[in-house]
Amino acid sequence: MIGPVLLILLLLGLGFAASLHVGTTLGLMALIAGLIYIGPVWDFFGQIPWTTNSSVTMTVVPLFVLMGELLLRSGLTDDLYAALSRLVGRLPGGLLHSNILASGVFAAVSGSSLATATTIGAVALPTLKQHGYNERITLGSIAAGGTLGILIPPSLIMIVYGLVAQVSIGDLYIAGIVPGILMMVGFIAAILVLSLFGEKGERTITRYSLREKLAGLVNIVPIALLIGLVIGTIYLGVATATEAAAYGATGALVVALAKRRLSWPMLKEALLSTAMTTGMILFVVNAAFLLQFVLSFIGVPRALSQSILSFGLSSTELILVICVIFILLGMVMDGLPIVVAVVPIFLPLLQAQGIDLVWFGIIVVILIELGLITPPIGMNLFVLQGVRHRLYGAEAGKMTDIVIGVLPFIVSMLVVLGLVIAFPQVAMGLVGAMR
Repeated sequence: MIGPVLLILLLLGLGFAASLHVGTTLGLMALIAGLIYIGPVWDFFGQIPWTTNSSVTMTVVPLFVLMGELLLRSGLTDDLYAALSRLVGRLPGGLLHSNILASGVFAAVSGSSLATATTIGAVALPTLKQHGYNERITLGSIAAGGTLGILIPPSLIMIVYGLVAQVSIGDLYIAGIVPGILMMVGFIAAILVLSLFGEKGERTITRYSLREKLAGLVNIVPIALLIGLVIGTIYLGVATATEAAAYGATGALVVALAKRRLSWPMLKEALLSTAMTTGMILFVVNAAFLLQFVLSFIGVPRALSQSILSFGLSSTELILVICVIFILLGMVMDGLPIVVAVVPIFLPLLQAQGIDLVWFGIIVVILIELGLITPPIGMNLFVLQGVRHRLYGAEAGKMTDIVIGVLPFIVSMLVVLGLVIAFPQVAMGLVGAMR
């Protein structure tokens, strides 16, 4: 088994070094390894993508992406940030809390970490700079808040994990609710500690009356109702994840219409963006399934499972070892390749140990979150630095400002990860109630 593993690792390294697309790299790995160790694989390479793409479950991808695209173009972000700023502006840390809360709500709309960090960063950075907030804490809160985009449902990474691990996407969404809320609380706690014992932050504060605060909540109500519709129907068993996605896309269309932002150009732009995002996701997933088939045929997962089981590790020790591996991978790889290329290798081992794959999925998502803000290849760090350059040009600071700013939030994420591992009911409690 050493030969196939070394070949695949070599191909993976060469593909990423050549800056090939993730799907292209995985597909080439599957093709080359398949031709060498199996023989002609053309029939399988036609049948597997067809079976994958013709599944009804796959329709959840474009529907949730469309929901996020429509709401993103409905003027959601500015209204949301303004409303939350009025509510939390007087707390220690002030508007920094708005970054976390707005990211959490926007995450439940977009399902994407990069979209969350980009959108909230573009809105928040000028406002917080105007009010004199510490730039490093500001950048850290936005980068960390952006990671909520893949933990709070609906999440695109959860969809991909559900497809790869063959588990219910609805169960994953429900399992992500409490850890997502805990993550938000952990980030807010980090801001409170930093504000009380470190940098005080703002120099100017705008006061709002109770009427102004309540008026701002009107902008949040449609979003809250839409999120409640999507998650509530799944939790109550009224709808599957696919049906809930259809409700969400329809509701987003109604919200855009009510806010008078719906037009043919806007709809065309949303549909084109949805098609491109969906195509990218399905391309990667199909390539991952091809590689998973080749690896399973060769017997790599089984050999790896037997090798690790020979160490006599308990379930908890196994999870901790996998966590270390994923954290190290997250420092040099994007989250999507980790899910589609690495998770399938561990699935037989996890199943042999009787580990719940829904619970493990939440652990994977949190580990992917960590990878998004840990150097040297933390995608949220690069995205936020790009936002700074777009806003300030040559006056934008160095990447090290963001790296230093996220350190307290990394600690919060590790605490939440520890809670989910030590107390599985944190993630599985609502799932058990739903079942």
